[in-house]
Amino acid sequence: MIKKIWTWKRISSVIILPMVIFILVSSLRLAVLAGEMQVALMFVAALTFFTYLFVGCAYPKRFACMKIVKRYLSFRELKDFIEKEKFNRFVMEDISDPFNFYYSENWFFVKEVYVPRKIVLDIIAVNKSLFSPFTVIGIITENGEAVFLAQVKKEEADQVTIKLKKEFPEFRCDVQILREAIYKRFYKEKKRQFADKIPDKMEFINYCRL
Repeated sequence: MIKKIWTWKRISSVIILPMVIFILVSSLRLAVLAGEMQVALMFVAALTFFTYLFVGCAYPKRFACMKIVKRYLSFRELKDFIEKEKFNRFVMEDISDPFNFYYSENWFFVKEVYVPRKIVLDIIAVNKSLFSPFTVIGIITENGEAVFLAQVKKEEADQVTIKLKKEFPEFRCDVQILREAIYKRFYKEKKRQFADKIPDKMEFINYCRL
């Protein structure tokens, strides 16, 4: 489930897009010199779009899967740990918007993010907004990170959290954590506490029992 960052498609895009951008810049220059401002604006819009694509290809979001562990593990180290695991699929059915994620003995794999089970603090379920009919469910970790898990209808939220608690002992829906988790300072404090408690890679590996 670890995805390659530099695929042939991405490499080809990084080679081709600068050529497209160069052609657009040249065309834009000619349009401006000719006084064709409407045409120039079209080239500006196209240039903006292809520049955005190029930046996204050349500088991808660096390993989103490492959101939780990036302070302690390299991509290669994470991949080595993951390849040792046997993952199963959890599916939440019987609701309006079914969702799923993967889990192993030591990891959750949720929305492209790997989460060591040992550092899961809890799950929280909060209303998306005051008038929204939806509840957002997320995982909070001991090192002050949050991972989106699912969005469900309010009337189905209890059904979902009950099943999750039954399947996974890490998920408790602690009321005290829910009260504190709505504030940014909660996550900052958790980050600080975890960094003090687990200062380096080996301590992290041992703590997470990887």
